[in-house]
Amino acid sequence: MIFSPLVSNQKNKRVPKDIHDWEKNFPDLFFLEEQLPKIETYLKTIRFLDPTETILSLRTCPTTCIDKSIRVTTSQRTFILKQSRPWIECCPSSRAPLSRIFKEAEFYMICSKDFFLKSYVPSLLFVDNSNYLLILSDIGEKNLSAVCEDEPFSIEELDLLLEFLSYLHHAFYKKKLIVRFENQAMRKYHWRNLFVTPMKPRKTALNSKNDEPIYGLKRKFLADWKFYSAMKHAAFQYLDQGPTLIHGNFLPSSWIRTETGVGIVNFESMICGRAEIDLGLLLAHLLLLGLTEHFLHALNHYKQLMVFDIDFAFRIAGAEIFRQVTNPEGTYKSLSAQLKENLLWTSYKLLNERKSPYSIPICC
Repeated sequence: MIFSPLVSNQKNKRVPKDIHDWEKNFPDLFFLEEQLPKIETYLKTIRFLDPTETILSLRTCPTTCIDKSIRVTTSQRTFILKQSRPWIECCPSSRAPLSRIFKEAEFYMICSKDFFLKSYVPSLLFVDNSNYLLILSDIGEKNLSAVCEDEPFSIEELDLLLEFLSYLHHAFYKKKLIVRFENQAMRKYHWRNLFVTPMKPRKTALNSKNDEPIYGLKRKFLADWKFYSAMKHAAFQYLDQGPTLIHGNFLPSSWIRTETGVGIVNFESMICGRAEIDLGLLLAHLLLLGLTEHFLHALNHYKQLMVFDIDFAFRIAGAEIFRQVTNPEGTYKSLSAQLKENLLWTSYKLLNERKSPYSIPICC
């Protein structure tokens, strides 16, 4: 059976602490890395390659941070190898359950029976229970985190994202099966990234002198009781189990341009949670990308659940903007100092104001 129990997941069974521990003490556990002979031998061992099929190239997927993913191009096709580790790939000091990969696989199995979801997500081609590894179809390389002037993020693409979110949140609303996707480790990892790390007033290396006003404004916000209280309230709500299935890390790096429109990847953070989290993250990045028209369009076209707190979605958006703008190594580090300052004030208002979204000042 594809999801049969794993010996290495049983109670009191140790898992690798880090890469060195894995290589030294777990020789029988395949470790995914960008090495052609090693991967070719592995794929032949599991009989995934056709006898006449050869590997032409390997490339580590740059958009995947939680799990290790490698794009394999052969003489006949392209597919993705994806492996979970007992840590977060982009943050090895953060522990995470190995079994998260199988919850992701289970979601793909569900999608394979749903015509709408199937049109958005990769197909599940193979599950390796012993090595915590999936093989997925390749739906495309270009993700929407690389939005630029000659490749604008269109309203039509946004509509496809909104249709996916609306369908996902409604299809699994109050369904019993969502408890199988509960994953407190991943929930708390993203909770720390969104609400704990950005709130630390530690000194940070600046990219330039122009960033000094940004960190001065950050210190001002951290000393503001109203701002601190709003962040604390949002953080408390974030930890709610929630009534539906959510993507959990709905960022531009997970939105893929495909031949037919838009696809969604990176479901390792999927949890039963509150739909406002996914929508809030989407709204945040629309503002970070300067897509004001898209922001208002999303508010009008996302189909809310029967019970939906738009203020909480705004607080999530505000927290995400604050996190991104104050991160000197983040995706938006190249934004001008003035734009960053405007975004921080937008973040403040999203966290604190309780009125029509159309009245919230939006920078662009």
